[in-house]
Amino acid sequence: MNNSKRSKIKTTTLVSFVLPVLTVTLGLQTLRVLFPSIAVYVRDTLDLGQMMLAIYAFIPFLIGFLAAILRRLVGPRLAMWLTAGGVGLIRIAEQVVVSPGIDLWLSIVGTAFFVLFLPIFVAHAYAGGKEAAAPRLGLGILLGVALDSTIRGLSGTLDLSWIPGLLPLGIVVVMVALILWSLWVEPFPVSEAPRGASWWEAFPLLGFGPYLLIQAVIVQNQGWIAEVGGLSSAASFLVLSIGNLLAVAGSIWGFSRPQTFRPSLALVIAIYLGLATAYADQPGITFTVTLFVSQLLMGWGLALLTSAHTPTSRPGIGRTTVLLGLSMILFLLMAFLYYISLDIALPIPRTAILPIVALIFGLTLFVTSIRIRGSQIAAQRNWISLIVAFSLVLVSLLYWIGMEAIARPMSRAAPTLPMRVMTYNIHSAYNVDGRQDPEEIARVIEESGAEIIALQEVSRGWLINGSTDLVSWLARRLDMHFLFKGTTGPMWGNAILTRAPIVDHGSGALPADGATIGRGYLWAEIYIHDRDPIQIIATHLHHVPEEISVRLAQVPVLLQYWDHASSSVLLGDFNAIPGDPDMDLILQAGLIDSWTEAGSGIGYTYASNDLYQRIDWIWHTEDLAALDAELLSSTASDHLPLIITLDEAK
Repeated sequence: MNNSKRSKIKTTTLVSFVLPVLTVTLGLQTLRVLFPSIAVYVRDTLDLGQMMLAIYAFIPFLIGFLAAILRRLVGPRLAMWLTAGGVGLIRIAEQVVVSPGIDLWLSIVGTAFFVLFLPIFVAHAYAGGKEAAAPRLGLGILLGVALDSTIRGLSGTLDLSWIPGLLPLGIVVVMVALILWSLWVEPFPVSEAPRGASWWEAFPLLGFGPYLLIQAVIVQNQGWIAEVGGLSSAASFLVLSIGNLLAVAGSIWGFSRPQTFRPSLALVIAIYLGLATAYADQPGITFTVTLFVSQLLMGWGLALLTSAHTPTSRPGIGRTTVLLGLSMILFLLMAFLYYISLDIALPIPRTAILPIVALIFGLTLFVTSIRIRGSQIAAQRNWISLIVAFSLVLVSLLYWIGMEAIARPMSRAAPTLPMRVMTYNIHSAYNVDGRQDPEEIARVIEESGAEIIALQEVSRGWLINGSTDLVSWLARRLDMHFLFKGTTGPMWGNAILTRAPIVDHGSGALPADGATIGRGYLWAEIYIHDRDPIQIIATHLHHVPEEISVRLAQVPVLLQYWDHASSSVLLGDFNAIPGDPDMDLILQAGLIDSWTEAGSGIGYTYASNDLYQRIDWIWHTEDLAALDAELLSSTASDHLPLIITLDEAK
């Protein structure tokens, strides 16, 4: 083969990936608008119940079952234009719109287009022959996931959807333009037969949804990797990108060595992935190694699933549509169970849900490998995808190097008293309208002049909170050190921000006493010039007002840890009002309520757009004093921030 012909083949191969890669990328971005729109806007802003949450969530995924009908009505070409083009145009609208209510409906429509696109694209790709379709589908998904994570990594994990300005809009417009161009050049046979598959032939598609959920919750979660792996945000971005490179390498391994599609290997992978997800919240270097191995094996798994899908024996794409639809319903259902367990006690623990998802994916591999045993599958190699994945690793490497090089040296000069101390429940940086805006939170903190800030409801990557690593984002934006400890899994809990030197720090758990959301406390010893360190104890107590017995079990644990140590500040969202028995326990232990000491008025801190109760507190020991206590008026969260000026007691 001459060089010009080889170059043409490579160019054609690269162009063929544009459509699936960019549509998957924009589809995942739309999903990350849908989940928080339902969990925050529908539940918190509109105050609708769990049943309405489920209805809003399932609508776009159920529409996916209409893909076969849509393709039959309008034909394969127009069906592709409507779905892929629809995903792109909705994404542009999302980027422009700032209304959470409109965002909700745009994300519902955009997600519906995305789940419709998947079976229509599968049918179109395989109509041209399985040999080219399998790598295009499998590697297209892998590269789409990798590109999506690269974009989020470069934006500090804050999705483009939440970032205003021309640059994010321009990026989205360019991606949509490339999708439309790829549709224009996409070859559509004049009479494309609606080639379908039997139920068994379409069965491998069932693994796609579980695969995407594992990726969304753990493997592509930069905050999860940083927290569990003990890494900086930039380093976790690099680890994530290397994992994606290994996933592509694993897929190429499968496509080029189809003889490895054995039931024994598939069974081992199923067991391994189940164990890997079960222990994915255990901190240490082992997590990073496990992530790399898991990505390699899941990449191989996608190669198996796409190679085994053989739409040749039946007319129509009804079965393909049903299996892919069920796959995405699995994605939604298991994600819904994972997060609804925060509000409702389920028969199975939350920690078992992701391992179950991993086992479903693994068992899909096992059953598929049995079905194709003895089949002749042509070996294929696609090095273009490996080059693209390696290029994304280089991007993350340069980002990591850049962050290390330009990181401003934070002031380590010891502060002196008096100093400003704040507690702030940031509601995962969602304002009262239901839109995520960490920049607004950052501005509130800046304006307060606080040198030590305790934060509650801090997410490092929950899907229902947009997958943003908030504590890393805020620390970088404010040029501060941060401490974080998850209380409900590794991704949601309490944080402390400060520029002051941290002498020591740690954390502890509080009794759940049957509650579905875990609680804990985070402590730090802050060095103060010309005096002993001040101990900061940040916490967030049980939130259900009528379940005071839970807080009555939690407060003694806090007081036992404090143990009458001098120069201590206990602060946070206590979810209790003055006069409650749990707050009386703190008073009786000898701590002083800063607001009673130095505040003016009733001091309501919740809800920020309709104040009616004081549930955020700053307590201190007798050797300290609050010179003043104030609340900053802001709707950046559903709580107001409480700030005191702390000094020595006279």
